Amino acid sequence: MNRSVTNRSVTPKELGYRFPAEWEPQEAVWFAWPTRDDLWPGRLDRVREQMAELYLLAAGFQSVRVLCPASGQEKLRDLLGAGSAAIELYDYETDDVWIRDFGPIFLMNDNTGELCIADWRYNAWGNKFSRQSRDDRASAWIADSIGLRRFVFDTVVEGGAVESNGSGMLLTTEAVLLNPNRNGKLSKAQMEMKLCSGFGVDQILWLKDGLAGDDTDGHIDNLARFFKPDGIVIAHSDNPGDHNFAALETNTACLRGFRPLPGKKPLASVQLPLPQVFGTDGEPLAASYLNYLVLNGAVLVPTYRQAETDNAAIEVLKDCFPGREVIGFDCADFIHEGGALHCMSQNQPSLE
Repeated sequence: MNRSVTNRSVTPKELGYRFPAEWEPQEAVWFAWPTRDDLWPGRLDRVREQMAELYLLAAGFQSVRVLCPASGQEKLRDLLGAGSAAIELYDYETDDVWIRDFGPIFLMNDNTGELCIADWRYNAWGNKFSRQSRDDRASAWIADSIGLRRFVFDTVVEGGAVESNGSGMLLTTEAVLLNPNRNGKLSKAQMEMKLCSGFGVDQILWLKDGLAGDDTDGHIDNLARFFKPDGIVIAHSDNPGDHNFAALETNTACLRGFRPLPGKKPLASVQLPLPQVFGTDGEPLAASYLNYLVLNGAVLVPTYRQAETDNAAIEVLKDCFPGREVIGFDCADFIHEGGALHCMSQNQPSLE
């Protein structure tokens, strides 16, 4: 089945599609199985064990779908054990595991009861990594496999670079979407037009810079997330000596200065601490508790073997998501490759 739409006169917004919030009901959550030894030196076996644990944990709340080539499925089934029947495997080999960025962004139409896929270009965060073609084709493959209409865009936008409140507002950063390594000299006004029409939103809230050590240049899912239509949880530091202090202060100022469209409520904000995690070379890693994953009935929070800060972050998110089980999940190995739970997952909304 091929239902791609490339006609620029027909956009998701014109057809009534919107970008749902992640706390809305979900049909499934997607992951991608790691296949490359070179990306996880000395960690691949442990990472695979943890990913299997993650799939099983998520499957306790909703359907789990994993892109995993046939050559890796036996290994994955062995790790899943008796729980393997609850996990759907799709025979596709990706270049990397960060499906949030290269995978499909699902939009929904409340009037027609349809889902579609917004397929933006992916260039490995500004061509930082040469192996990217399989990842760039993954959205098209998934759309064809599950029979959804696909809107194809020639603009680079990663899923971790955008965050929706489900009600017409989008969060992002200038450091990523206005970076010349993504879309050349595209202006902020031009990018806003593309985002509004492509995601069915009305207003963009721009933050500035990302975390130190972030290969993505500054994805929003490490910095600020909506937890309700008029509420944002934002990364914060009280320590002026923190390598992220100045950037976080600037982003907080952007949030305070933001004015919603007429008729929309002012945005409330909640501060979330950041962990301090360093690589083997002593350089800071882009570790963040904002990289949590929302599921039906649960929020999975990345932890980094820093008990005091880990627990503090979990308590903040319990207040943000009442009625959901908030569960910590060890990401101390994942973060050495640059991401955590939100980065390695992609939500598929439910129309029910």
